[in-house]
Amino acid sequence: MMEYHHSSETSHPYSASCGYCHHDEITHYTFGEDSSMTSPLFISNVVNQPKEEPYRYNYLLNLMTAPDMSAYLSVANDDIYALPIHLQKLIIEAKEEIVLKHVEKPAQIRLQKVRNHIWRRADGDFAILMNMLIELVSDEDELEDLLRM
Repeated sequence: MMEYHHSSETSHPYSASCGYCHHDEITHYTFGEDSSMTSPLFISNVVNQPKEEPYRYNYLLNLMTAPDMSAYLSVANDDIYALPIHLQKLIIEAKEEIVLKHVEKPAQIRLQKVRNHIWRRADGDFAILMNMLIELVSDEDELEDLLRM
């Protein structure tokens, strides 16, 4: 059986990526100079990349994209605490109208108007819709004006 004995003085063409050779952690190049953790390419593409977060308004997104908003409200949980208070109140009122089977449905009608307005502004584009919801939630004045419709 042949054993591999490595001498620190000898190097071979693949010593930088060889699993048997000793590597300095700072200058370790796995697959060439572009893979160095200190290379500008690595820093610009990996280190400085903005951190992605989950979409904060999933409840609102699901509500606005549900085929039947009333059916969604009747089965969805009350995960609305990330939303502005005005929108929370409207959703709670609409949900009460559904649960209590009210004949008049002013909250549901207002919520439907908000939904129609957002879809018109998004022009049917789902990505734009997500941005519109973020914009709507962050701009309290626009939200209040929209909820008064």
